[in-house]
Amino acid sequence: LNQLESMQINDNYLNDAIPSQIGKLVKLRLLHGGNNLLPGTIPSQIGNMVGLEILNLMNNRLTGSISSHMGNLVQLEELSLDRNNLHG
Repeated sequence: LNQLESMQINDNYLNDAIPSQIGKLVKLRLLHGGNNLLPGTIPSQIGNMVGLEILNLMNNRLTGSISSHMGNLVQLEELSLDRNNLHG
């Protein structure tokens, strides 16, 4: 999985928290995880995914603050976090 560049897991009713191990997917450029039931926070390890260009986690059950580690995502062109309960 460490060579994975695209992950599209949207619209699947996934209902487990985003694992911190997601940060190991450093070659990932696109992550579509919207329209699920993902609870909890966005793990700070997501900041390790420095090649990420598109991150879509909209319409889930995410809570808490948006991690400052997301500032490491210097390649990010599109960010969709709407329809969650996030702040910061």
